[in-house]
Amino acid sequence: MRLHRRRMRRGSGAVSVHIAPMIDVVFLLLIYFMIATDFSPAEEVFRMDLPAQAGKVADALELYEEPLKIGLAAAGADSSGVRVRVQGPWVVSSSIDALREFLDSSTAPHGSLFLPDHPIIIVPTSSVQWGHVVAAFNAAVASGCTNVTLEPPT
Repeated sequence: MRLHRRRMRRGSGAVSVHIAPMIDVVFLLLIYFMIATDFSPAEEVFRMDLPAQAGKVADALELYEEPLKIGLAAAGADSSGVRVRVQGPWVVSSSIDALREFLDSSTAPHGSLFLPDHPIIIVPTSSVQWGHVVAAFNAAVASGCTNVTLEPPT
């Protein structure tokens, strides 16, 4: 009986928790979440419906809401060239390269006229070669536009 009591006395010590490894784990988790978290908010162009005031000029940062229509017509005697016309108040010289430059400079991360999902409609005439229609489509997609459609030739 005495032997049993001695063992009880030796083993009845206070239970201790080693806190140093727990602090290490907490700091590792804190560092992981600080590295994995993106603290910067996403930058986007937000459309706002503000009341129009009489006598004021339209806001220069106002986004164009109508679908952008790009007309393609044959140029040259043998229809080997193409003439590009963008409907709206924009001046775009009539080439596929100029169309790409216009879309690059006016689509949202670079410009502030259109969002990437703004609808773009390519309207070719029946005399335009299919390669020019595909080149105009590729120029729009390469500029970051995601909502590009084709209309049947007129």
